[in-house]
Amino acid sequence: MTSTTKKTSQQTISISPKLKERIEKYVTANQQKFPKDNRFKSISAFYTSVMEKVLDSFEKGKTLDDFESFVDSDIKDFFEKISFNGLIPYYEDAIIANRYQTTTLERNPFFYFTLRRFYTSRMDPYDIKSIQSVFDRVRNYILSNNLTKEFRLDIFSGKGEKNLTAVFEQAGLHQNLCFENFKFSAALFGLLGAKITNYLYSRKNNYCRFDLKTTDLFYRKELLKRERIKLMEDNLSHFINYNRIVEDKDFFLWMKIARDKNAFISFTNDETKQEWVNLIESEIEQFGDEDDYHLNILRLFQRLHWIEIENEKELLFRIILPTSTDQSNIDYLLETLSKKVEIIINNGKYQLKKRK
Repeated sequence: MTSTTKKTSQQTISISPKLKERIEKYVTANQQKFPKDNRFKSISAFYTSVMEKVLDSFEKGKTLDDFESFVDSDIKDFFEKISFNGLIPYYEDAIIANRYQTTTLERNPFFYFTLRRFYTSRMDPYDIKSIQSVFDRVRNYILSNNLTKEFRLDIFSGKGEKNLTAVFEQAGLHQNLCFENFKFSAALFGLLGAKITNYLYSRKNNYCRFDLKTTDLFYRKELLKRERIKLMEDNLSHFINYNRIVEDKDFFLWMKIARDKNAFISFTNDETKQEWVNLIESEIEQFGDEDDYHLNILRLFQRLHWIEIENEKELLFRIILPTSTDQSNIDYLLETLSKKVEIIINNGKYQLKKRK
């Protein structure tokens, strides 16, 4: 007669009826979703798998507090599809020129539509716990990216009330990357339908705080594109405005002015003007195609807003500098262009022709 050895032992634990109900509900739901998964075969199988995983984590140095910061696979899978691992020192410098550029729904609709679906499909706008849960899950992922020190949303209004109020705080490690992340957060809240009613930003500490209040857009399922774009722009105006720009480096303001064709670049003296033109001409000749040389010289003066090219193939352009105040620059322009080509004038328009 062969004896058998029992391979399992019983352990009695006491838990509250509420926790027992939650466990039973969770196991039953996952039995239906994953009928072949032995971890959900029974309550005891679930207990065993959970305890084994927890002890494995403890043996690897994890603690109970670490469970609060675990990044769940749902959040991780979503953000990893729209993000990448980059070299922080390189991108910290590379994005400086983007500091006061606006990020909008119209410029990147797929990105923002995808984000909106992500949040709205996971939270009930009338349930504070639901909203808080989604942002807490996102927080765990954001804090794992080596860029962010804090990412927190605290909601204060009562359950079921409209026009919720909240405070959002974000802090990071790198000035330029943080500023872009703050802009993104401001735009995201506008997209979802929350308005920034007050804000605090510290460049020195890489920190921002938004006082938020939900609008009717927060509860609307319709896209309402125009209204959401307006709210995104209103939120972004706290970061992108001329008061902030004029306090910063010159080229940020020049980038904005450069979009106005009625503004143009001039120089305080002829020596500086000649140095810049000579430098650009030499590099057009060195690095460009010979066939494009004259067109690129025209493009140089078009970028200064001195001329407007009307036909690139025919090298046809018109001078837009005011003759009443800038005749000296007009003379300089024509003298420079005529060094290697002939200039033909017809009805106030100019055309470059190679000399025979």
